[in-house]
Amino acid sequence: CRLSSNCSQPLRAWSTGSRGRCGAKMLQIYKNEAITHVQREQMEIRQMELDWYTRNYDTMAMQAAMFAGFAFEQITEPVPEGTNKMLEVVYVVLTASTLGFELCVCMSCTFCCIFGKGLALRGPNGARSVHIAIDNLHKEQKLVFTQFLLGIVGYLLSHVVEMWIYFRPRIAFTVSIPLVIFFLAIVYYVVTIVDQLLLTDDKALDGQIDAWSPYERIQDLDEEIYRPLDNKHQLYKNGRTMSTNGGTGIS
Repeated sequence: CRLSSNCSQPLRAWSTGSRGRCGAKMLQIYKNEAITHVQREQMEIRQMELDWYTRNYDTMAMQAAMFAGFAFEQITEPVPEGTNKMLEVVYVVLTASTLGFELCVCMSCTFCCIFGKGLALRGPNGARSVHIAIDNLHKEQKLVFTQFLLGIVGYLLSHVVEMWIYFRPRIAFTVSIPLVIFFLAIVYYVVTIVDQLLLTDDKALDGQIDAWSPYERIQDLDEEIYRPLDNKHQLYKNGRTMSTNGGTGIS
């Protein structure tokens, strides 16, 4: 009996230790799962911002492409002979400016949508790459929107000048009055809407949660585990290649 009791004590100790190690591993898994769940919730919030910015860029790109097509058709039409040089220069400059601004908007929107989403999805720094992508989309949006508005202003003004080139002064004056009225109305409504709906940076909220920033330093576990093995295999392969070349040289 004593022998059996003495033999059972190491077995109980071994089973207790194995259960303790198993419990520690399970706790580690649960902790990692909790951290991953927290990060996924934050990324879902930031995904809403990313989708909102990309939709804005898509909308501006479509409208800018339409105005660029109108401006290109306008600038390819020859100006009648005998046109006042000042009117001709102003007309060509306004039309070319419209075409240039709207093409810049199209290219900027295309690059922002492609590379912004690519950085957020495949960035090497995980959550920090998402923050960098969204912050840069936010910064570029103001510049792109300004270029879009300048292109529209140039397009409307070029049509006012166009009336004085292709029509007699009396007809041009009659047509210019409603064009100028609509131009001023558009400017008024744009300024009013922007003033009432646009949020400044100090009042706008974002989806980044500063309390969770320490968890953003977590790297890709699969890559962190595989990279040392891959580097070790590469060093071993290079070492074998060098030794083979050295042996060949000696012989």
